[in-house]
Amino acid sequence: MLADIENRNRFAFVRYSDGDWNCFFGRDGGIPNEHAYMPGLGQRLRESVVPEPGYHVGIMPSLLTPDRWWASNKVISWLADRPEMSFCSSLVLHKAGMQGRLDAYFSAVKGQRRVLISNESASGMAPWLGDFEHVIIPKQDCWLQRDEILPRIIKACREPGVAMFACSIPAKVWIRQAWDAGCAASLIDIGSVFDPYLGRLSRNYMRKTGVILAEPLYEVPPCT
Repeated sequence: MLADIENRNRFAFVRYSDGDWNCFFGRDGGIPNEHAYMPGLGQRLRESVVPEPGYHVGIMPSLLTPDRWWASNKVISWLADRPEMSFCSSLVLHKAGMQGRLDAYFSAVKGQRRVLISNESASGMAPWLGDFEHVIIPKQDCWLQRDEILPRIIKACREPGVAMFACSIPAKVWIRQAWDAGCAASLIDIGSVFDPYLGRLSRNYMRKTGVILAEPLYEVPPCT
């Protein structure tokens, strides 16, 4: 990922975790107080997993353990019918955060055009990302405003650069749509990885294992 960013090779990286697979298979996969499960979103998720060079789909290795949780056997069965599918680990950015290696990520995007698709609180990432274009989405149930949000995403991602998506389950669909629209920016499903930098330990691994924050790279005020 870092080599592709530094060499300006266009790519996409999406991450499917527990909530995404729940939604994928038609069960409640929402994130409490943020984004509720919606059947139409599950259908779009299923349409978005398409194998293609440069389009990387990450999956948690533990999800391939039978009977680990409700969807495990469904995931295994679904993959068995699609031998052409190739997955990478969805945990690469999480592990980098736990090991104090996100500084390499911030250094890689430094000097490139940067776009962040997230709610307004993520403007606090400016010390690590520098100035960036911010496509602000609602903090809750952003999928309901997809017809208004998608054109803004595609416009922001038309030019080369790095676009980072922190918009829960809809991120997978919007990244696929931006990719299919021919957007020149690399499209990365950041998810909750930046949350500790914004003062939020939103995931169990952050609370139990901890995250080693990278030093700020820039002396700039937050973007508005």
